Amino acid sequence: MGFSQRSAHYGAPKYVPKDGSKLLIIGQDLGAVGGLNSHANGYVDNLNQIPAGITTYTGIANLGGLKSQTNWGAGDVNGQAYLNDDTFDNSVIAIGLYISGSLGNINSGFLNNRITELGEWIKETERPVFLRIGYEFDGPWNGHNPTEFKQAWIHIVEIFDELDVRNVAYVWQSAGINTANIDRWYPGDEYVNWLAYSHFDGSNPGQSIRNFAIQHDKPIMIAEATPRQDLKTVNGQTVWLDWFQPLFDVFDENDNLLALAYINANWDAQSMWIGQGWGDSRIEVNDIVENSWLNEIEGNNWLLADEGNFELMDYQLWQDSTYAITSVVGNSVSNSIQYWVEGPELVLHSNSGIEEIIVTTFSGQTILERLNSTNSGNIRLRLNPGNYIVQVKTRFNVEIKKLNLKNR
Repeated sequence: MGFSQRSAHYGAPKYVPKDGSKLLIIGQDLGAVGGLNSHANGYVDNLNQIPAGITTYTGIANLGGLKSQTNWGAGDVNGQAYLNDDTFDNSVIAIGLYISGSLGNINSGFLNNRITELGEWIKETERPVFLRIGYEFDGPWNGHNPTEFKQAWIHIVEIFDELDVRNVAYVWQSAGINTANIDRWYPGDEYVNWLAYSHFDGSNPGQSIRNFAIQHDKPIMIAEATPRQDLKTVNGQTVWLDWFQPLFDVFDENDNLLALAYINANWDAQSMWIGQGWGDSRIEVNDIVENSWLNEIEGNNWLLADEGNFELMDYQLWQDSTYAITSVVGNSVSNSIQYWVEGPELVLHSNSGIEEIIVTTFSGQTILERLNSTNSGNIRLRLNPGNYIVQVKTRFNVEIKKLNLKNR
């Protein structure tokens, strides 16, 4: 089993927005999102907002809906449509990759060509892509054998490594139903960049993932969210207080919860969902909900599409760099920077001088930042034992390491 250096970057918190910002992602079909010549009555058109990201879907068996329009009874889907329209030039893409029934074919190598085609397409997007492999892995409706699921996940990541797909963040998404022992499906820290869960109804959705994220120091995305109510007919104030406000409260209570993908769809108009009680979750069909939504999004650090977003998410940094993993318990030497521990301090030295140091946790929290540090000599950092991402800029390059500092 190899390490995923080029694509997963050893499970680092890729594309975590800075400054306390959170990603607003809208989905999950073309009509729900709108903003296209072919689909011009969705979220973008009615709320006059282009989200920081959009959700789309494809299946590994034939990659339907990736490069051309497909409809499985849940609205039109076409990932390529967003790339072809400059409306979404500054939006990230979140892909739900359906692998149910395909685990054996993935693990046997039978679908390697499909995996390669998907990886090449992701590279060509030239933007951050969040890939939710086998989304809702613990949902009984998916029937994922945990051992086969983990093997398939790692197989996909390793092919992407061979292709040098650096603009992908791997998202491990639970159904949010607080399944016991969810770690049965976990491929391992070095293969997962974000954790995620679905937020529909039920008691305290996603608590098991939030607990897991603390243990593994990962950022979290709510990757699917809908109130399962018909917003055309319900009392707007009631549904806002009963469902929407608690949803946003969870973000206020969890600093590592950094992205929301809302499903802005008329479920009852889609043949796959008719009669199942999903309703019409389009924000624009309820004036009270719409006004409350706009107040929340515009006043609480939610990111909409902006030409500065990719820089805010360190897109180019992840394109340019790879991780060298080091467990710092004694001395460690890299190609250009020396690291060692003296008592309670981490010591860094570079003969070419160190211009900048940034230390973050795996969930993206900045611990310290130093600019124009030194032209020579050692830099000493006093850090508590734990896991850190250390980014060091010299005159010649940027080096990033995942460091595990331990008491000796």
